[in-house]
Amino acid sequence: MDDNATVLSENIRTMEKLDFVFSKGKLSMSYEGVAPVMIEERAIRLTNARHPLLEKSICVPLQFTIGNGTRGIVITGPNTGGKTVAIKTVALCCMMAQCGLHVPCEKAEICMCSNFLCDIGDGQNLSENLSTFSAHITNVLEILKRVNAESLVIMDELGSGTDPQEGMGIAIAILEELKKSGALFLVTTHYPEVKVYAQKEEGMVNAKMTFDDKSLKPLYQMVIGQAGESCALQIAKRLGMPADMLHNAMQAAYGTKNEWQGKRSAGNRELPDLLTGVPETLQKVSSAHIKKHKTPKMKKEIPFHRGDSVMVYPDKKIGIICEEANDKGVLRVQLPGKKIFISYKRVKLLVAAEKLYPDDYDFSIIFDSVETRKLRHKMERKYVEGETLHCEE
Repeated sequence: MDDNATVLSENIRTMEKLDFVFSKGKLSMSYEGVAPVMIEERAIRLTNARHPLLEKSICVPLQFTIGNGTRGIVITGPNTGGKTVAIKTVALCCMMAQCGLHVPCEKAEICMCSNFLCDIGDGQNLSENLSTFSAHITNVLEILKRVNAESLVIMDELGSGTDPQEGMGIAIAILEELKKSGALFLVTTHYPEVKVYAQKEEGMVNAKMTFDDKSLKPLYQMVIGQAGESCALQIAKRLGMPADMLHNAMQAAYGTKNEWQGKRSAGNRELPDLLTGVPETLQKVSSAHIKKHKTPKMKKEIPFHRGDSVMVYPDKKIGIICEEANDKGVLRVQLPGKKIFISYKRVKLLVAAEKLYPDDYDFSIIFDSVETRKLRHKMERKYVEGETLHCEE
């Protein structure tokens, strides 16, 4: 029985290995991978490399080389130009090679790395009180503690998320530390001072992501050895920024119109050309508005009722309420020989009607003439031809 258990266990281990090997083969076929050549020198060379999650038919292949005295590459170029995808592609190809997987390249020569260290994306965290910048710096400092000569480091938007001048200084300080470590590193940035630093430092080179100045579209191709430009104005134009906003942007960046006439932008286009072929102003679209709920005004309770005995000011005459207040607060008061309309604010209650009269008291005795009362009683009993009952309003 023990002999059979040993054989079964060995068979299971063999099946697991075969399943793992065939799974890697199927994965390689899905992205048309090739076996990388693992080399001892500290270098990475990728020919027609692709990000494994991008479709081969639409992906612009990456040509990448680092080594032979070059330890660090500073990548610049336009937003949406493919900088982040490029550094992710390099790191993923190296990690896949070390995991025994084929890589999505036409050809690959890759060195072994002791660890892969990266700072990409926004690490903002409210629960841990981390802003965008503080999250980046926390991560970067942890990377610098762990980095060594056998590491591969990738950092996106180096020094971003804070004051541009201080961010630039921090970016250069980080590059200095990476250079001292001897690691291979790829960083992206928009700071011109960092590009100048990389150009003059030994062991570092610039690289750029290309941009079609005519169509205003990125080409997603890396050119090592040249610094790129952000082309922010061109991209803003392509994405629909109107002429008046572009004019304000150029004025803030390059000075008055007379100063930037004839100048060229970062994309090597004459600045006035950027104002052609775009709408003059931003086209507004309808959006929701805050609607204030109007609370209906409550009718003020006026403490006067029919039959109340009141004092009428300023004459200080005594009268009786014959009609209660309307929505404007106007009462009708019976005075000796006449009835008047007056604001309730000029009337003071002397005796309430409930203290003067019983509940079923007929107020017409007070407010109507004897003739009117007789006619009303007669009309209540029968039809009286030729007579009309007039009620006072």
